[in-house]
Parts: sequence; C-alpha cells; structure tokens
Amino acid sequence: MTGIVFSCLVPHPPIIVPDIGRGEERKISATSNSMEELVQLLARHQPDSVIIISPHGNYMNDAMGILTAPSSDGNLNSWGVHGLNLHFENDLELVELIHEYCKQQEIPLLSIGKTGYNLDHGVMVPLYFLHRALKGVPLVPLTFSWLSLKTHFAFGQAINKAARESNKRVAIIASGDLSHRLIPGAPAGYDPAGKVFDEQLGKSLSKMDAQGILNYDPSLIEHAGECGLRSVVIMMGALEGLNVTPDILSYEGPFGVGYMVASFEVKPKSSGSQDE
Repeated sequence: MTGIVFSCLVPHPPIIVPDIGRGEERKISATSNSMEELVQLLARHQPDSVIIISPHGNYMNDAMGILTAPSSDGNLNSWGVHGLNLHFENDLELVELIHEYCKQQEIPLLSIGKTGYNLDHGVMVPLYFLHRALKGVPLVPLTFSWLSLKTHFAFGQAINKAARESNKRVAIIASGDLSHRLIPGAPAGYDPAGKVFDEQLGKSLSKMDAQGILNYDPSLIEHAGECGLRSVVIMMGALEGLNVTPDILSYEGPFGVGYMVASFEVKPKSSGSQDE
C-alpha cells in the first residue's frame, strides 16, 4: 500500500526532555511512554517520507507553508540540550506534488525556506523521541495559517492526493498541544472551556469525526487557548476516506496544558480498492 500509511498527533512540551525537565518530566510519564510506543508504530509502517506539521515554524497569516529547501536541521541547544543535532533531506518530489494539488484547489501555499531551515521546538521535541524511527527518511516540514478550518481541511485533502500520486509510503506527524488553560496558574490563564475542548476533541478523534471538529463553536476554540487544532484539521483532511483505526494512547495536563498522544493507523480497504 502506498499513499498515507500512518499518522499521529503529538504534543511538544520541552519539559518532557529529561535535560530540560530535570525531574519534572516524571509528572508526564504517560506522555513519554506513549511517545516511545509511537517510535515502534512509526517504524513498523516503514514510511518512505514523513510530513510534520508544527504550530511554531515559519508561518504566514494567509497561506499554508511548506519547506522547499533541499534539507532541514534542528537541535535543542537553546533549551540547554546539547548533542541532539538532526539533519533531514527534504522530499522535493512530494513537495512539488503538494504544490500542484494546492494550486488546483486554490489553496495558498508558500515556501517557509528556500535554502535551508531550522526546525522549531514544535518539531524537535517530538523528534527527540521519533527520530529513532526516521533514520534516512526524508522530512517535509509544514506550517499552517489563520485561514479557515475548512481551508486547512482542504490542505489535508491535497496532501492525501499528493501522497497517493507519489507512490510512496507517507506518514504524517501533527504536532500540537491542546488547551493551555486547564488549571489555575496555567500558562494562558484558567478557563473551564479548556477541559471541555480537550474532552470534545478526544471524543471526535476517537470517532474520526472530522465534520464535528470543523463545526466546533469558535468561542469554545478561542477560550480553550489551544495551539494544535489546525494541525489536527490538516491531518484529518489527509486521512479523509481512508480506512483508519484511531487510538488515543494518552492524555494528561498536570501543568495546565493538554498533552494528547494519538495514533491513526491506515489499513488497506477491501480487495479491489484503489487504496491497495
């Protein structure tokens, strides 16, 4: 089977890295354990290319972003972590196909780097774990915009078509934290809507209810203070129509920010399907 074969939702709290957390990471051990499980799942699906969506990369208000440079590099030096220096080649063939399908669907898509790119912590924190499953695998970094959720979903659909035409096995990593307002003293202040949003998103993902997510009350989204919804919507657009088994591996928020780890395994459809 080619096209999209696996996807996952991952958080990106720097505190989960032991050299940064200095013991505090033990309070989110369910998250780190789930990330270790994802390493195995990702490796099992043997992707030829990996797309990663980050809320914290170079982004534009009115256009989606994609790396067009030949490669990207990243580290966590600014967070006090030394020795983790990652280098990834880009999959320029897949990038070109995504551009073509975005043009057909009139989705604004611009380059976030033409000569090189420094991977942000929204990428590097998940890759602290996941890079072990990606040795030699090209990485295609994406960013989202402040266009409508419907446009983000359409962007995911374009990625789906590009992955299928590439004849490659493609995995998608959607990086994003959920509400930043779960408890008093949370980074963005407390709002009871945060818990409501996180619970609702977990239920929607468990049912693969993309339309439900697209119809969330804008006020709920605003009050939740999240940073991962658009990553999720792009991923859901990319998974539309596929035979997907969702699995919420963990969720916790002891620091006031919701950290959800979820896997979405794609399996062939019935005999004779074009997805096989």
